[in-house]
Amino acid sequence: MFTATLAYAFHAAHRLPHLGGKDANLHGHTWNVTITIGAAYLTPDGTIVEFSRFKQLMRAWIDTHLDHATLLGVDDPLAAALHTENCRTYLFGSDYPDHPYPTVEATAALIAHHAHAWLRQAADRVDALVLRVDVSTTATNTASWHAPASYRLGITQ
Repeated sequence: MFTATLAYAFHAAHRLPHLGGKDANLHGHTWNVTITIGAAYLTPDGTIVEFSRFKQLMRAWIDTHLDHATLLGVDDPLAAALHTENCRTYLFGSDYPDHPYPTVEATAALIAHHAHAWLRQAADRVDALVLRVDVSTTATNTASWHAPASYRLGITQ
C-alpha cells in the first residue's frame, strides 16, 4: 500500500462547557491537521492523488468553516450571542450530528468525514481512501480518527 500525508493548520477558539474545568472557558488554539490517504497502487503519474487539488479542497473547506471561527456545540448558549454579533461560528452537532461538542477528537472525525469527499473530488479513482486524520491543539495533545478495518479492506479487493 502507498500512503501520503498532507498537513494544514488553522486558528480557532472553542469551549467545552460539558467538561467543566478550564476547558469550559472560551480559549483558542492553533489546530494542526494531518490527513493520511492511501491506495493499493499508484496512478500512471506515479501518485495516489494530485496533491494540489486535494489540498485546495481541504484548505477551502477549513478556511471557510473553521479558520478564525469559534467552534461551539450546537446547544451552547454562547452560539446565539455570537451569531447576534455576526461573529463567525461553527456549530458541532449541526451538519455532522455525530459529535455535539468541538473536542479535538470530534474535530478529527469531522475533518475525516469531509476528507472522503475531497478525495473523491480530487482523485478519479475509487480505491484511494482516507486512512487517518490527526488533529493537535498543543505539542502534547493530539487526537486521531482511523479508518475502520472494514473500510480499509476495500482497498485490496
